[in-house]
Amino acid sequence: TLGAALTYSIILGDMFSTLAQSAGLTGVLAKRQTSIVGVTALALYPLCNLSSLAALAPISMVGVIGMMCTCLFMVFRALPGGAYCAASGGHFLSTLAPALQPSFGKVGSNPFSTSTLILVSMAATSFLVHFSAQDFYDGLKDTSMKKFGILTALGFSITVLINIIVMASGFFTFGGNCQGMVLNNYSGKDIGATLCRIIVAISLVGSYPIFVRAIKSSLFELFLKGKEVTESTNKRVTQLLLGSLTAAAMVLKDAGLMVSLTGALLGSAIIYSFPSFIFLKLTKRLISEGKMKKTIGIMGERVANKFLVGLGVVLGVLGTSVTLGVL
Repeated sequence: TLGAALTYSIILGDMFSTLAQSAGLTGVLAKRQTSIVGVTALALYPLCNLSSLAALAPISMVGVIGMMCTCLFMVFRALPGGAYCAASGGHFLSTLAPALQPSFGKVGSNPFSTSTLILVSMAATSFLVHFSAQDFYDGLKDTSMKKFGILTALGFSITVLINIIVMASGFFTFGGNCQGMVLNNYSGKDIGATLCRIIVAISLVGSYPIFVRAIKSSLFELFLKGKEVTESTNKRVTQLLLGSLTAAAMVLKDAGLMVSLTGALLGSAIIYSFPSFIFLKLTKRLISEGKMKKTIGIMGERVANKFLVGLGVVLGVLGTSVTLGVL
């Protein structure tokens, strides 16, 4: 959760600094560090102190609609003869730095490259929403497991679709020069990209308090152990968290690196290893107490879960090594 929040801070810094430059601002006002401090103080801190996240529902809807619009924009820009197509003399290419210009046939052409492990790590981060599961369940009207199951299936399916569209469109447009935050590739003079940045920035700002609330809940549960959390304590912890995240985001610049590391180290563990390990411990205890029969089905599940524990460890080690350039 900390990794996800830090990634959001880095992306927000990139977004708002690019928007500032598009608006004609220069110097300190256009620097990403200024943007990070500004958005944290003026937007994130007040939102993270809200007693209820229900007020963020309209922003969430803006985010959902915004992501759909961003997907459509990226597909449009990826079409042959588009504004970033060198063959047709794309008119935005001259406004891009060499590292942001489309590059094909050099990176990403080998599907069996070790770089594929970075994609696996990023994909793991995309589905890290366990920390909000209870909040989403409680927030449903006339909540039930059936409704929650439908919400989960629908949410994950849409997430998969959005990931595929964004990755494919970004690669078809910029090839191996795709940035960790693909909207950074698009020209600051591209009005469509600017609108997408604004919408995505609003979405990220609205989602940020969810991460902070999850982090605070874990800290309170760990250190206060059921004691009442006063308003002053809540604010001090919020200040400490946002201060630390802001300081780290001002130093770290690669959102893609953070997403990959978070996915490799934590995503692989939470998705593959931890649930399987809990299942193995639980079934072992139930079998030893005579509350569960040692059937072929149960033993088969235990074997499969042992495999998943090992898979999580392997993907974590390999993903981290490739992300850091060790392999």
